[in-house]
Amino acid sequence: MTMTISILQPTQRLREMLPTLQVIHGKELLRFITIPEGQEVVIGRGAEADLVLDDPSISRRHALVRHIGEGQITVHDLHSTNGTAVNGHPVTQTTLHAGDHVEVGSVGMRLDLSSPDELSHLGRVQEKLAAADTDPLTGLHNRRFLESDLPSMLDRLDKNGKPVSAIFIDLDRFKVINDEHGHAVGDEVLASVAKIALIEVRDHDFCVRYGGEEVLVVLPRTVENHAAEIAERIRKAISRHEWERTSEGLLVTASLGVAERRLGEDLCRWLGRADAAMYAAKGEGRNRVNLAGK
Repeated sequence: MTMTISILQPTQRLREMLPTLQVIHGKELLRFITIPEGQEVVIGRGAEADLVLDDPSISRRHALVRHIGEGQITVHDLHSTNGTAVNGHPVTQTTLHAGDHVEVGSVGMRLDLSSPDELSHLGRVQEKLAAADTDPLTGLHNRRFLESDLPSMLDRLDKNGKPVSAIFIDLDRFKVINDEHGHAVGDEVLASVAKIALIEVRDHDFCVRYGGEEVLVVLPRTVENHAAEIAERIRKAISRHEWERTSEGLLVTASLGVAERRLGEDLCRWLGRADAAMYAAKGEGRNRVNLAGK
């Protein structure tokens, strides 16, 4: 029997990519809008805008982005109060290219080419952040998840002989951030780290605000080495984020601990091993991933 396998060529993949403007910092981080060919979108603070950004520096109808066709995309400032800039230069109208940074008021965005899978993942992250029964600051699950949902999930994984791993994320020198930049900036950092974690994990993983500046990630059907790879992705994404846009001189890193649960292991003991691995990472110099080992 002959099997035919369809392989998308690079040009076909490129045609599937959609120009996407995505907020890259601040409380609106990860908000996005796609610009299909032949269409235009308005960015603003008013309800009539296509992408509504709740920021006082943005006018009701601030900027218009138009996808003319053949990959040509332009941005037009709509006589806004605080202006529009591209890559740091004020503009009234200009052509955009993938990777360009667009500033509307004080909100920074980036023009990306996004695949349908990437857009679906972004959409599901937004749904998680908007769900009920979540932590009001970060949009993550609150600690009730550990009592209401996690035990039954562990039982199912045990019965099927499937692994599960945990990552503890703790921000380095968070008290210094609060002291030097203020508690409002500290809150924005926590909210941004939560979104970074959500975008780096898979749709079926769970992120929980464990307390203070600590985030717990639960990874079903995941062995420790694979969990370590995910933890390293999160660590790099946090350290490479453009924190300077949040507050001048702001630097944010995190220490992460990873532990795979032993079959039938008590919940507190398992999470305690992940927590201990995280503190070991701090003791080894911070901004690193440490494994508990089975």
